[in-house]
Amino acid sequence: MRNLVTGATGFVGSHIAERLIKEGEEVIALVRKTSNTAFLSGISVKFAYGDINDIESVRKAMQGIDVVYHSAALADEWISKKEAYRVNVEGTKNLLDAAREAKVKRFVFISSLAVLGMKDHHGTPPDAPYHKTGDSYIDTKIDSEQLVMDYYKKYGLPVTVVRPGFVFGPRDNKLIPRLSERLGKKQFMFVGSGKNKINAVYIENLTDAIISAARSEKAVGQKYNVTNDSGMTLESLVFNIVDIWKFDKPTKHIPKFMAYLVCNVLTGLARLTKAKEPPYITKTRIKFLSLNLDFDIDKTKKDLGYNPRVSIEEGLKRTKDWMEKNAGRTVRN
Repeated sequence: MRNLVTGATGFVGSHIAERLIKEGEEVIALVRKTSNTAFLSGISVKFAYGDINDIESVRKAMQGIDVVYHSAALADEWISKKEAYRVNVEGTKNLLDAAREAKVKRFVFISSLAVLGMKDHHGTPPDAPYHKTGDSYIDTKIDSEQLVMDYYKKYGLPVTVVRPGFVFGPRDNKLIPRLSERLGKKQFMFVGSGKNKINAVYIENLTDAIISAARSEKAVGQKYNVTNDSGMTLESLVFNIVDIWKFDKPTKHIPKFMAYLVCNVLTGLARLTKAKEPPYITKTRIKFLSLNLDFDIDKTKKDLGYNPRVSIEEGLKRTKDWMEKNAGRTVRN
């Protein structure tokens, strides 16, 4: 099978490419000529140079492709709505158009559980309604996902949507590196009790689900939530990191309303001064730290045979090992 992977120089995309190569499949990565392709070159990935916002380069890359894995996206917290829409929605449309013309066998769209809303979740299923929040990334992910499903309904394009929670593991430079840094510097505090459930998923488990989604006939036209299904709370995650990294346990807590108050003030100042980086506290970070993020993955298990084989605890150990061996060598999405 010939596979096209977008976002292959990023965290999730690089793992998709690596898994496919290990299974003996051909992988073509759509990359810019300025991208860092050292890792991909080392595992024999082929390159199609271009950009998802350049339709001609997308059409050229799509020739002879059987399966598309679309993981490229602007996922930063501090992006404009215009830029997020250009990349996340218009870029996705270009890929869908080219995939339809090339008559690909499957188009797998890597979305996010964030499309179901920045609120408390208690077993929320994949068919729950979308919930826009005003966040550029979340809202454009909703628009992109709706577009993907429209191409299935209108044109019969065989699509599948996979929605991970907070992804962690080797080659990530966000979730666990940032959290462990704060804990190591004794700068971490819980927002609320810390008893809220988390929707984390280890990268190898997510990759299992993504590859299964591309190969299952049941998955055509379907949407799947993907987490580690551990029932782990934020407090448990933090204490696991503390134990593995040999840090001191954090004991400070801040009320949720106070966190949002500080967040609103800092965000307002950052917007006013046109800061290039987000403030220390953002709504996305408060979401992870305080909201109950429990999602139903029964459909994922039933249709895809999904069974998280790497626990969060083991995933944390593997992540720490990678971080120690590759200090300074991170991959951006």
